[in-house]
Amino acid sequence: HRFREDLYFRIKGAQIHLPPLRQRREDIPQLARHFAQRYAQQIERPTPEFAQDTLAALIQYDWPGNVRQLMNVVQNMVVVAEGDRLEPRHLPPEVSPNGNTAGDSVWSSGLSLEQIEKQAIRRALHAHGGNRELAAKVLGIGERTLYRKLKEYGLK
Repeated sequence: HRFREDLYFRIKGAQIHLPPLRQRREDIPQLARHFAQRYAQQIERPTPEFAQDTLAALIQYDWPGNVRQLMNVVQNMVVVAEGDRLEPRHLPPEVSPNGNTAGDSVWSSGLSLEQIEKQAIRRALHAHGGNRELAAKVLGIGERTLYRKLKEYGLK
């Protein structure tokens, strides 16, 4: 079947050409700060600042996954960072200029994915007064998944 041409032009709207993030690196710091603020608010913690080295690494990276990848990287950094600054050690290995081989990365800190996940779940639950529905929403998972993980990890 063919799509009705009149309907196509009615819903088509305006087309906007947006170059990939690697071609507009000057936007990366502002986008990263925006995402950090958004995710910090979601887990009810102060918005962390970016260290200059961290921003430099974000600007240098080619972002094959474009803005969505930047958004995910910043979200993960906000979740795993303890302090009020996002340091190069908070960068995932694929984004870090040296691959985070220095050994001081939170990603190579000896914490397993399970431990990082437990920490994120505890923070989300604490930030929302134990409200599992809100915690699941902030974590970007379904409530059933959260319940399963709480049981699996022995969390309450």
